[in-house]
Amino acid sequence: MQGSGEPSDPFKAQLDQALKQGYPWLRFSPSLEAAYQRDKAPERRRTLERGGLWLVVMFNLLLVTDWMMVPDQMGLAIGLRVFFFTGINIVGLLLSDYFTPRWREWSVVGMSVLAASINVVLCLNSTDHLAPPYLMALVMVLLFNGSIVRTPFWKALLIDALVIGMFFGSLFLLEAPQWNVMLALSLILVSTAFFTLYSSYVLEHEDRTNWLMQGQEHQLVQALNRANHQLERLSRSDALTGLANRRHFDEFLAQLWQRARQSGRAIALLMMDVDHFKAYNDHYGHPQGDTCLRQLGAVLRRQLRRPGDLVARFGGEEFVAVLHDAPLPEAMAAAERVRLGVQELALPHEGAVGSRQVTLSVGVSSCAPQQVASPEALIAAADSALYQAKSQGRNRVVATEPEAPLEAMP
Repeated sequence: MQGSGEPSDPFKAQLDQALKQGYPWLRFSPSLEAAYQRDKAPERRRTLERGGLWLVVMFNLLLVTDWMMVPDQMGLAIGLRVFFFTGINIVGLLLSDYFTPRWREWSVVGMSVLAASINVVLCLNSTDHLAPPYLMALVMVLLFNGSIVRTPFWKALLIDALVIGMFFGSLFLLEAPQWNVMLALSLILVSTAFFTLYSSYVLEHEDRTNWLMQGQEHQLVQALNRANHQLERLSRSDALTGLANRRHFDEFLAQLWQRARQSGRAIALLMMDVDHFKAYNDHYGHPQGDTCLRQLGAVLRRQLRRPGDLVARFGGEEFVAVLHDAPLPEAMAAAERVRLGVQELALPHEGAVGSRQVTLSVGVSSCAPQQVASPEALIAAADSALYQAKSQGRNRVVATEPEAPLEAMP
């Protein structure tokens, strides 16, 4: 729905309430009515513009019946229909860009009354015996509004009331009308008004119902999209740390690998592990261990926040980071920032050997994809570097280069 803007709970509540309570008076709450009119404005404008063109043709075709029914008024008919009415209608079409939707609807009322008035004037000025029955030409105004331009019910009701009033008022201005004929014609005119108004009411009610149902569907689709987006985000995020999860890491590395094969730029991998974390959990308990991991995740986000890089929880107390366009020296510098950031937290760790605070060991590897067989080789190299960091005393950064594929070896 164009006019409703972003979906919101209050708007949805109004849609539901309107459908539940109904709208026999063809009006919604002010804000909902404004949204309805705003959404319908472009379509309504096209309908009125097409109707205006049809009106020019149909109203001037009545010159044929003018010639047959009131031939003594042909000069006046041509002046009123061709020059006066058609001129106003064309000017209105040319200036329609400057009209608000509200004024366009009122212009329909004005043009309808003007068209009816011209027919009445021709009949009252004619001395032909067919002039009184020719008042039935007013029925064309009712049919035009009910079918061609589909005038909203309440304005159609106003137009029909004015036209019927003109008809009965003219009966008292005619000289010696045939009352039996005119009363029969009045019955036809009133019946036509009733049927067209009934049709206008039903069509507008259905149109409003369809709009409300489309609005509900739009709201449901938006809610579903948000839920799917949330599920997708959750499926790619680690619930504990808020970092990317292993699945997201695997997909990201595969995509980055393909792009780097084309660009020739290096990809770096940081494999990180919390030192003596099992002892930390045993000493402080798993809830405190979870808190520790969340704090470390926050450090990783702060220290590795370059656009296009990814930090993920690899599993347990192990983290991994993928850095794009990062040669080994740059990757080593990033790893050292992370190690120092964790050390600066100064989280107590009574179960650690040597240092009495939480520390991090980091294994680093970097390569251009053309030099290595697969992303798995890069992961294996970083994991090997991490093993070396652990073996050399922990709380340090160690780097290794991935093994080149056999076909690339001399």
